[in-house]
Amino acid sequence: MKIKLCILFLCCLLFLTSCWDQRLLSQSKLVYGVGADLEKDGKLLVTAVIQTIAQASKGTSEPVLTNVIVSSLANTFSDSRTKIMKKISGEYATSKARVLLFHEDLAKEDLYPVLDIIYRDPRSSLGAKVVISKDKAADILNLRVVEESLISEEILEIVTTAETSTLVPEENVQSICPTLFDPGEDITLPYLGKSNDKMIDVYGIALFNGRKYTGYNLYDEEPTLLLMMKNEMKKYAKFTLEVNPKEKDERNRFISVQVKSNKVKKEIKINKNKDITAEFNLNIKVEALEYPKDNLADQKEIKRLNKEISKQLTKKAEKLIKTLQLANCDAFGIGRELIAFHPKVWKSLDWEKAYPKITIKPNIKVEITSSGIIE
Repeated sequence: MKIKLCILFLCCLLFLTSCWDQRLLSQSKLVYGVGADLEKDGKLLVTAVIQTIAQASKGTSEPVLTNVIVSSLANTFSDSRTKIMKKISGEYATSKARVLLFHEDLAKEDLYPVLDIIYRDPRSSLGAKVVISKDKAADILNLRVVEESLISEEILEIVTTAETSTLVPEENVQSICPTLFDPGEDITLPYLGKSNDKMIDVYGIALFNGRKYTGYNLYDEEPTLLLMMKNEMKKYAKFTLEVNPKEKDERNRFISVQVKSNKVKKEIKINKNKDITAEFNLNIKVEALEYPKDNLADQKEIKRLNKEISKQLTKKAEKLIKTLQLANCDAFGIGRELIAFHPKVWKSLDWEKAYPKITIKPNIKVEITSSGIIE
């Protein structure tokens, strides 16, 4: 019996495959961040952040992580990989890339060509964040270190924190791919740059039309409102609004609130003339975080603040909608709903021309449900 089992085991070994495609980490240069800039001659300046372990300094035994910045001027992303590999020892490995940083001039041309190799290569990091930069990507990545963080980790942490605070959309290489090719919806991406003190600052979100960056952006509270209208609120969402403009003490003019919950109802209406109206109704419950003027125990004051905050947020929503339509960016996916539920209407439209002219109505109602432990 034992002999039969041994023979069966040996026969099974014949059908097992070996590790013919192994890639050892010790022989690879792991890329943690990649940036791309469009040069005047149309070539790509690709900058790679390679994380390495430096030798321990005198008096210490622990190795130190450091960045090696390598750049190449190339015709395509694939060409840049070939040229960068000539400058490094080991395999150019992008499977651990965390951030892809594209300068706005490059994004205005067409974002997909620089992403094509990433989608085709099975070893690519599909979870990498895609970010648009106001400054040259090479300049940002060459900061190397921000305070005590390596530049690739710093950008990742800043973007992730902004996502948690509902300041930028939570997107990566994989999530934006279907939308890039969807005629009924457009992507939005984090928009950042360098501040004067050599720090990284998230300015807002960049608006796209199809595969191209439009040059239009949403700032301040607008990105948060957009994401809430799309029902994409994350862990936190905060607003600071001027509700007492006549107060002498400037600090008494403002209230800061944090969103506790929000409910969104979107409705697409089409009349006999095929005029399209998209209505967004938001009911938001908030907690008062800061209100130096106080008096939040007075119900009349609460009602006044509810009305004033609702009015201001509705106006801000109207402003961001105008920006979306100027940019011809269908971030709400209104076209996608027409494709799904009104296919005949969709086929009769030239959406590129029709979208900027449709009516989009926001209606925001805010209720202060908590005012902290003082009251």
